[in-house]
Amino acid sequence: MILAKRPDIERFLGSPDKTIRAALIYGRDMGVVRERANQLSKKVCDRPDDPFDVALLTDGDLDGDGARLEGELAAQSLMGGRRLVRLKFATEKTALDKMTAEALTRHAAGELNPDAFLLIEAGNLDRNSALRKAAEKAPGAATIPCYEDEPGDIARLVREALAKDGVGLTSEALQVFVGRMPKERGVARQEIERLALFLGPGSGMTATPRDLEDFLGVEPEASLSDAAADAFGGRLAEA
Repeated sequence: MILAKRPDIERFLGSPDKTIRAALIYGRDMGVVRERANQLSKKVCDRPDDPFDVALLTDGDLDGDGARLEGELAAQSLMGGRRLVRLKFATEKTALDKMTAEALTRHAAGELNPDAFLLIEAGNLDRNSALRKAAEKAPGAATIPCYEDEPGDIARLVREALAKDGVGLTSEALQVFVGRMPKERGVARQEIERLALFLGPGSGMTATPRDLEDFLGVEPEASLSDAAADAFGGRLAEA
């Protein structure tokens, strides 16, 4: 099952289909991949931070131990409830790609522990990836590709995040702020949190472009490398 449209993705992340035993979340923007994986983990596992219920793996753990992933998927939860096996897959090794694909296929078909859930976070897998092909084909698996945020996505993210802190931006200020935002989701969230602190959580302030001048500070072409060079050179004002 491939989930590419935002409404379908949000519906699944909010209430995962009980027949789905595995999910592959992949894409160039690892901030979006990680955010969606965290959201899903909280829905498929009662205690997503409990080491007795969750196995955290990387592709490095599987390299040289071909049975590790299937062993974790076959294991039972020590505390009862649903077990989560979470794999961060960042390798381009063909052998590991095929091995992980085979484990996903078996688990999605219910051949291992049917009460376990396999959650894989990966980078930008191409169409030749055996793992991607297996996840897209298996009826018991969900595949969620993550693309870079468009300006409209970022604007929505900003509005929703600021609203939780009781602050906001005028439409003109929102346009200015979104135009200066990085595309990587994780960094963008940090900037939004910093803006909320600047405006004062709970203040009810709706900022205008003029209000953002001190926050935005430096010009867009300013360089962190230049700032670092000034700082190490003792030129603190310039930095």
